[in-house]
Amino acid sequence: MKSIASHWFLLVLLAALAIGFATAQSCRFVVEASWLKWGAVTVTMFVMAWPLEFKHIWGAATRPIGPVLATLLNLLVIPLMAWPFSHLLGEVLGPGLIVAAAVPTTLATGAVWTRRAGGDDSLAIMVTIITNLLCFFVTPAWVYYLTGGTSDKTAFIGTIYKLLCFVVFPMLVGQLVRFHASSADWATRKKRWLSLAAQFGVLFMIFLGAVSTGIRVSESGGLDITVMEVALMLVVILGIHLSVCFSGVWLAKRVGLPRSAQIAVGFSGSQKTLMVGLSTAISMGISIIPLVAYHSLQLITDTVIADRFRNKDK
Repeated sequence: MKSIASHWFLLVLLAALAIGFATAQSCRFVVEASWLKWGAVTVTMFVMAWPLEFKHIWGAATRPIGPVLATLLNLLVIPLMAWPFSHLLGEVLGPGLIVAAAVPTTLATGAVWTRRAGGDDSLAIMVTIITNLLCFFVTPAWVYYLTGGTSDKTAFIGTIYKLLCFVVFPMLVGQLVRFHASSADWATRKKRWLSLAAQFGVLFMIFLGAVSTGIRVSESGGLDITVMEVALMLVVILGIHLSVCFSGVWLAKRVGLPRSAQIAVGFSGSQKTLMVGLSTAISMGISIIPLVAYHSLQLITDTVIADRFRNKDK
């Protein structure tokens, strides 16, 4: 029972995928209500950014080597690593892998897992802020160019605008609201509940993505992927995530960063957010399967890695 409680998000995630896929036609109206989708994105990003404390961000900004290194790993190295493998995954999973690789680090768990491992969570928060503020252009640009320009150019430009309005702007508002002392204090005290609300926002977007995928499958006559492609996708995702995580720790050590910063670079440089990925994939008509796979695998593997780091340091 304790194991089920600790992994409730993964279980509900799978349920949202199954229900959305199975009820695709009857839930078509939900996907077609674009205000509902982007409203959910806006609220979720605001709720994620609101509890982030500026003093932690400023503390990490005075030591830029770690955040810069993690940002380069996250937004440059991972997309380039994923690109050659995307050609092996077919027309359905390949573009989805590019989206999973091109999105920023996660707002929901990056700092949490860094803290769990005994790392510098202020550095992880700084990387989260930087990569998410850059995502409005970096993510759709990577997707458009690494898929060979096969994505609709109109959708590419529209995605830039939507991410700027519905992802970056709510994050900025969330930080501006913190200048009101009582509001900042309330958000800090209710951080756990706000995080839970944000996770339900992510689950709603997963449901929408599953409905969109189900509609495309029914209209095309079937899901054009093989078991071999799915297996290869899982191996590639796991390989990229783990290699970047441990490479980040090693590189941070080589440039002379302390152990806590090494851990933060490893986690924040290798983790990917699900929310921005879902927004991008749905907007550009790309499969969400690699996104969900990346997020699920990073939750499982990083829990084990964080506990090993913490026990080793003790």
